[in-house]
Amino acid sequence: MSSQDDSRPCLDHVVILVSHETLVGLPDRLRESFTVAPGGTHADGLTCNSLILFEDGVYIELIAFFDDIDADRRSKHRWGRLKEGTVVDWAYTLRHESDFAAVRQRVDDAQAGLTYSDAVSGGRTKPDGTVLKWAVAVARDAQGNASRPGSLPFWCLDRTNRQLRVPYEQDDGQTQHPCGARGVSSLALAVPEQEATALGRVYDAIHGRSSTAGSGHGWRFGVPSGSAAGKHAIWVSGGDGASGITLVLRGSGHSPAAVALLPGLALQIES
Repeated sequence: MSSQDDSRPCLDHVVILVSHETLVGLPDRLRESFTVAPGGTHADGLTCNSLILFEDGVYIELIAFFDDIDADRRSKHRWGRLKEGTVVDWAYTLRHESDFAAVRQRVDDAQAGLTYSDAVSGGRTKPDGTVLKWAVAVARDAQGNASRPGSLPFWCLDRTNRQLRVPYEQDDGQTQHPCGARGVSSLALAVPEQEATALGRVYDAIHGRSSTAGSGHGWRFGVPSGSAAGKHAIWVSGGDGASGITLVLRGSGHSPAAVALLPGLALQIES
């Protein structure tokens, strides 16, 4: 991870939930636009994944639950009841796990009715047998319940070298995509109107500053490579419609304006 502006949270990855059938047989439309890297099986045995790596160090995680797992265990998972074929969540990271204590304290001090949990150990095993370890922390409400996935970032804090988990610097073509996508430009989060103010206070606390990405609720993030290309902004808007996450990629001169990733899911690309 770049040493540039260590105080700024880095966007780590964006999570797209798919069926296991889709994960093991990715549709042609996806493979025609993106190079997909192998992932692995998570330590809890419930899920497996594949990755779309970008040259800015951020990645898209295509994650699926195994078909033969217990339905009750799946329903208790953070993403177990969410709709497949959609962007369901996203993660920030920090250069050092020890820096997370300051983030938690700022969020507590904001008194927005939301806090972050202790970091809980997690991991997965890569197809080559490499064991990856990290810790994850999620936002919780005043009653201790996990907040709705995607409304706030969860934190993925590496305990093994991040380059093992996200090998975007390897010169093997995994970050070269036919659609020309080079990284993540922005995330736009639609949330219920009654939640927007409290969420804004938490985002201010996470970033250690008020919205600076223009009008409305916007906050700037870093990327692991340290690149300054792209908007690198999180936008939050409250409304009466459905909640959701809109992911916008940063492309190159030959990139299309949008690509169909999955049936019903298209991603915008900014050249």
